[in-house]
Amino acid sequence: MPANDESLRLLSFTEVSRALQVSKRTLVKLIQRKEVPAFKVGGQWRIRENRLRKWLEEKENPTTELE
Repeated sequence: MPANDESLRLLSFTEVSRALQVSKRTLVKLIQRKEVPAFKVGGQWRIRENRLRKWLEEKENPTTELE
């Protein structure tokens, strides 16, 4: 397991919906379609900060598989 604290930082559902500027309902749909990497801890959604950053970078710079 990585030793740095950043890789372990978990964001709450509310933090992620605010950061993405989407409603909670939209975030639920994205999670259910497995578009946003999330998991539940004690019945509450959590997203690792570094995975969210990676996901955002992939969305900003999509690679084409046709090349």
